[in-house]
Formats: sequence, C-alpha cells, structure tokens
Amino acid sequence: MRIWVRTEASARVGLGHFMRCYAIAEEARTQGHEVVFLINDMAEAATQRLINLGIRWRSMDTAIGTPEDVQAMRAVIPLGEVILCDSYAIGPDMYNNLYTDYVVVAMDDMAVVRPLNAHLLINAAPSAHTRPYDEIAPQAVKCLGPAYAQIRQEFRRRYPAPRERHICVMFGGSDPFGFTALCSETLADMGAAEVRLIAGPAHTRVDELRRLCAERSECKLYLSPDNVAEVLAGASLVVTAAGGSLNEVAAMRLCALGLVVADNQASWLLASPFPMLDARGGWPDRFVGTVRTLLDSIDLRRGIAQRAHEQIDGRGCERIVEAIHELAL
Repeated sequence: MRIWVRTEASARVGLGHFMRCYAIAEEARTQGHEVVFLINDMAEAATQRLINLGIRWRSMDTAIGTPEDVQAMRAVIPLGEVILCDSYAIGPDMYNNLYTDYVVVAMDDMAVVRPLNAHLLINAAPSAHTRPYDEIAPQAVKCLGPAYAQIRQEFRRRYPAPRERHICVMFGGSDPFGFTALCSETLADMGAAEVRLIAGPAHTRVDELRRLCAERSECKLYLSPDNVAEVLAGASLVVTAAGGSLNEVAAMRLCALGLVVADNQASWLLASPFPMLDARGGWPDRFVGTVRTLLDSIDLRRGIAQRAHEQIDGRGCERIVEAIHELAL
C-alpha cells in the first residue's frame, strides 16, 4: 500500500498538520507501507524529519485545496491509491472530486466541511463523538476519539528519570501569542526550580526566549529538540496548548495543564482528561491558582496522568493505518 499525504508545513501555518501526518507515516513505514508527502513551503524541520525517516516528498506549486491543486494531484497519483488530506484549506469540492477515483482519508477537527465526502474520517479530539459526522460524512469509516490520537514513536519509549524536578512549557511550533515566555516567567516567579521552554522551528520570538533564559536561571530553552519526549520525560507538570501535544503527554503518563488558545481547540474544553483553561481572550486569571493546586499534590497529578493514559495509550497510529489498509485492499 502507498499513502499520499497532502498537507502543509510552513512558518505561516505551523507544523501541527504536518506532525500528525508524520506520526501516521512513521507507523505506516514500520508496517512496510510506502508514503509520499505532497507539500508546499516546507519548513526545514519538516524536511529533515522526512529525510531521517526515508520518506519521499514532492513540492507542490499549487495552492492547497484549489481546483488547480486537484489537477496537480491527479497528475502524479495513480488512480485507486490512498490520499490522506490534512488542511483547513481543503473544502467539499476537493473531497468530492477525489472521492470516486481514490481512497480518501480526511483529518478533521471542527466538522465545518459539509459535506465531507471521504472514505475514512479521523478526529482524535476527546469530544469528537459529539460532532455531527453521521450527518456530514455518513458513508465514511470513522476513527473518532482519543483511541486514534496520532502519537509519534518517540513518545512511546521509556526514558531515564531526571535528576531534578522540572516543569515543561510548549505552545506549538510558532506560538503566535507569545505564551511560552509569559508562562515560563510566571512559573519562575512561582518558585519553579527548573522550567524547560520547548520552542518549535517556526517560533517567531526566539530572541525573547533567549533573553528570558539569560535573565532567569530557572528557565532553560530547548529549541527544536530532536527528541521532544526526552525533554518532557519525568516532568512534574507540562503546560501546553490544547491539541496533539496533550495526547503525547498522556501517552507518556505525565500530568498536563492545557490552554485553549484558538477556536479550533475549543472542543478540548468540553472533554479532556486534563484540567483546561480558556486563553482565547488573553492569559487566564486562574492560571497561578490551578498550577499551585496541581503542584501541591503528587497524588492529584498521578491520578490525572493515569486517567489520561487510559484514554490515550499511544497506539492510535496503528489503528489508523490498519483501518486505511482495510479500505485499500
């Protein structure tokens, strides 16, 4: 089986779509399947990951989701093969055009594409089952909920226990609101012994993070680490934006505090194994009190981590690839 992945990975869009597709691609390669990425404006970090895994890619000159993009895809993808689509720019017209000639797999977050004409639909959010997918995608096989969380293999390994207690902070590849610095400084003011700042390759305020770390000895910057899980390992608490990073923390049996920073993350407020705060209107007033409550009780943190891991065991990509393979037979 060969899977063609149409997604994006740029400084403007960020790496979120790419990374969850990469997790599926990683598992597909482990199972012996071929994967090819079709991508625009690919960030260097994304390119390096594909090189390391031995995955081929083709640069696309057409804007994702447009009629010209569909034509370009048809020119390179043989009929009957699998296309995994992950972009908010992809709408009903593209899915309708591809559906009759390919096995179409759609990654979705908000159930706003109507109709969503796909053979397989994936939404790993905790509240995915509440979305009207039976109405907008009645014909699709549905992989919904945390059992299908896209967890890279690095988050499923065991790592040595750290020598010092630490808290990790990460707000995605770009962090457009500058929450990494604000959160880390707040934690340092609260007396955290070590705060690890994890910043992605598209982060636009790296100089600000470097200045903070130079001024505050408690803060240590990890810029585009090769292995994020190794940095997270053993953390007393992980503060992160809602989304795939919470699933990764759950797979590692760690405790997290999640912040909703964008509307496409709002479903995490409805159903999440972790405590959540809404930061869409600015830094939440309840942040300090919530962190103190968590740090004051190791039993509370262990209980949260255990319940989260029971929902998200790290095998989501295995289940997704198996479901794709069944459709492609």
